[in-house]
Amino acid sequence: MEYASNAKGNAALTTGIIGTAGVGLGLLGNLLGMNGGNCPHSACSENTAVNRFELSQETEIATLKSHNALLEANIYGDQKLLEVYKYFDGKIEGINQRLAEQAVWNATQTGTISCMAGQIAQLMSLTKLVVPNTSVCPGWGNVTITPATAATA
Repeated sequence: MEYASNAKGNAALTTGIIGTAGVGLGLLGNLLGMNGGNCPHSACSENTAVNRFELSQETEIATLKSHNALLEANIYGDQKLLEVYKYFDGKIEGINQRLAEQAVWNATQTGTISCMAGQIAQLMSLTKLVVPNTSVCPGWGNVTITPATAATA
């Protein structure tokens, strides 16, 4: 029993010493400008207690940072979409240019074919399957053509 009560006494004494040391460190922190739990960033760790005001400030900062990141991402996305639009606009302009060239070529060919069709119609009016005498020698009278006889062997 003597040892058990002695252990309890040692535990109480140790707890008291630790508590006193903690208060002493808190006072030392106040003297060094650390304001108790509100220490500068270089002296704080991840498990330092914060008050509600500091928490709301940190929450607001995080919200603003995420909003800023979203705006930057939107601007970047818009820039990339504009680049894609310019690329495809250039490609479409090239296709339009080729279509315009083809339209000019088609119009030229249609005009040429129409002209040739008129010339062919005029030539067809001059000739027939049997060429009339008036087309060959106008004013010379009737012409008779006799087929040559083939030699028989």
